[in-house]
Amino acid sequence: MGIQKIKEVYTQAFKLSYSGYSYKELRKMFPEYNSHIIAIAGFFAFKFRRTILKTHNYPKKLNPKLFLRKQDYKFISKNQVEIIYKPRNRLKLKVFPTEKQLKLMRENRIKGAILTDEFFNLIIEKEVKLPRWKDCKSIIGVDIGINNIAVAVAYTSKFHNPIFFKGGEWKHLCDRKRKITKRKEFGHLTNRQIEILHTVSKRIIEYAKQFEKPIIVMEKLGNFRNNSWNKRFNFLLGNWARRKLQRMIEYKALWEGIPVFYVNPAFTSITCHYCGSRGVKKGSVFKCSKCGRQYNTDLNASMNLVLKFRQFLDEREQMIGERLVKGINPLAEGKTYLPVQTQVRPENGNQRKGMIVTRTLRLPIGIGR
Repeated sequence: MGIQKIKEVYTQAFKLSYSGYSYKELRKMFPEYNSHIIAIAGFFAFKFRRTILKTHNYPKKLNPKLFLRKQDYKFISKNQVEIIYKPRNRLKLKVFPTEKQLKLMRENRIKGAILTDEFFNLIIEKEVKLPRWKDCKSIIGVDIGINNIAVAVAYTSKFHNPIFFKGGEWKHLCDRKRKITKRKEFGHLTNRQIEILHTVSKRIIEYAKQFEKPIIVMEKLGNFRNNSWNKRFNFLLGNWARRKLQRMIEYKALWEGIPVFYVNPAFTSITCHYCGSRGVKKGSVFKCSKCGRQYNTDLNASMNLVLKFRQFLDEREQMIGERLVKGINPLAEGKTYLPVQTQVRPENGNQRKGMIVTRTLRLPIGIGR
């Protein structure tokens, strides 16, 4: 009952603050609850309102999540948490972390938490030092598709054995959702689909950690039109969680200290990685029109991603050398490559020691709370 009440107060304060109420007015309406609940609701409501006015993307309904600072809760034991919900009062919760989650909690800094009905989402952070692109000795090309959810291949001085993630179960879940749901809602993922994405991203990071100083190269995917004559293919494209999988790979790679790089995916699936000429793609098989070699389409695309990154490093070194000799600006020349955009927070003034990355641990809450 305590969790429901504190969530109701936070939700009401968020909606009222979103509509224009000030902090003093909200404190008069909820004087018995902790002032931080009102303050943090007003902060996130102001931030959310500013984003909406900037993007003109108005939500149908507001579902805010209760954020707690580190000072607002305390771990009594590994299975019990106390939360301040009123002045000088605490709410006791039972949580059930795993051994891996307990290890992460001990080794890293705790930043805050998000409280929901069923989970106590603990936010942890740590500092990592990413190697420079030219210092990475292993390149991991990751291609994301439909027939294969992902294909990863490593390159050191040669290409190593790739790893495939078949998309048969993903297609089956999409077809089942298409038959069950009356409205064809694109973008909504089931719990099993999210579990598949987490498993694929985890195994890709484990594959990359086998090699020395790896860097993950993926394709920068933009908007696409799913207006084909095939309705099933349109539905698969609408439920193709390519960007969600890339975000999972990205944050898990940064947590392990592996940099991530994005390149332009143009013609990667129809260009032969061996001779560089164009070929013909039939289903999942690619055949080069010049050398006659045949490869898996997704595997050939992942190899081309590796070659594009190597080409970028060569062109970058060449442009830097020309700039030192001739004094030209390399930013106005060459091709456009898109490295990952990640916020870096300096620890001491302007001196950057490393990158601060965050991760969320999902701790289930017991029934007898």
